[in-house]
Amino acid sequence: MSCGFPVSEGLGRLQIIKNNDLEELQELGSGTFGTVYHGKWRGTDVAIKRINDRCFAGKPSEQERLRDDFWNEAIKLADLHHPNVVAFYGVVLDGPGGSVATVTEYMVNGSLRNALQKNERSLDKRKRLMIVMDVAFGMEYLHGKNIVHFDLKSDNLLVNLRDPHRPICKVGDLGLSKVKCHTLISGGVRGTLPWMAPELLNGSSSLVSEKVDVFSFGIVLWELLTGEEPYADLHYGAIIGGIVSNTLRPPVPETCDPDWRSLMERCWSSEPSDRPNFTEIANELRAMAAKIPPKGQSPSQ
Repeated sequence: MSCGFPVSEGLGRLQIIKNNDLEELQELGSGTFGTVYHGKWRGTDVAIKRINDRCFAGKPSEQERLRDDFWNEAIKLADLHHPNVVAFYGVVLDGPGGSVATVTEYMVNGSLRNALQKNERSLDKRKRLMIVMDVAFGMEYLHGKNIVHFDLKSDNLLVNLRDPHRPICKVGDLGLSKVKCHTLISGGVRGTLPWMAPELLNGSSSLVSEKVDVFSFGIVLWELLTGEEPYADLHYGAIIGGIVSNTLRPPVPETCDPDWRSLMERCWSSEPSDRPNFTEIANELRAMAAKIPPKGQSPSQ
């Protein structure tokens, strides 16, 4: 089966990677869109996302549209360069059976969700602040390029915790989440329920702006604060109802730092115009970090 991609057109800086140059080492996870592997590309660690053929299924005209979408997104992603955005290296068009794949930077500790489950104890307040500052810087860059993520959550934030003093966090799973599988986005709803802004669900979607990502960031602040998954004990119907009626927010622990609480609650404000933008968020986080005494001067938080 030929992959049907317009190889000669509009490549820009998009690199076509030969399947033979890749080596798969370990499966990292799979979903409707396909399977992600930790692998090597000519000796360099990479993440390889093999995209399920079902993602391009449908009538021939539909298939063509989905492939065009994938292609255009990939060209856009190849143009992004920021230390807090996972680097997109290129696409594979000659995978098994003519399948396609994307090749991106590999982050050694996987997702922030995974790290919170494993390393919760070792992430003190200073490290949590560094992680959310990284996210804010990455998102500020993306919004500056008019890119809205639509699915910001701890599963899509990737971390490297090897340096005990300086965790690194990068925004991942961009753009191509739209092409993950068209079945998931029928009706145009994108995102993951607990992180979704009310305006994505309550029919005012003509007003959707980049502030949907700020709402999701508020939920990520809560995840870092508690180490938990939002609304883990609620079923989807209750979550949808609570988000649509704008009454549902995760419970904030009494011990929460007042600055952190204030920022988090403004980010998940029901009114998009009341939410700060990522430049304002980054500045507030910097100010919070400046208040934390250097190591060894006070009991650790």
